[in-house]
Amino acid sequence: MKRFAGIAVGCCVALGLVLVGCAKQEEAASGKAAINESKSLETVEEKVDYLIGQAKAFQKSEEFQDAVDIAQYILASVDEDSKAATDLLEELKKALSAEIDKASKDVKKSIGDLGQ
Repeated sequence: MKRFAGIAVGCCVALGLVLVGCAKQEEAASGKAAINESKSLETVEEKVDYLIGQAKAFQKSEEFQDAVDIAQYILASVDEDSKAATDLLEELKKALSAEIDKASKDVKKSIGDLGQ
C-alpha cells in the first residue's frame, strides 16, 4: 500500500511538471529579451520553436520590429534553413506593406479634408 501511494505521488509530481512545462509562455519584454532567453535552451529545435512563438506574439501585438529582429536572428545565428523564420519574415513583410498602404491612404484623406 505504501508503495502504491509513493508511485501515485511520483506520478502526480511528474504530471505537474509536464503541465507546467507545457504552459503557454509569456511574451518577452522585447525581441532582444527573447533572444537572450533562447540562449538558455539546449537544442536548435527548442530555440527556434521558442523564438518563433515569441515573434508571432510580437506580430500579433503589432510590434513588428521585434518580430523581424527575432526572425532575422534565427536565420543568422540559430538555423539558417529555418522555414518557419523565412515564412514569418514573408508574413511580416506583407503586414508592414499593408500598414504602410493604410497610413498613406489616411494621410491622403487628411490632406484632402484640409482642402475643403
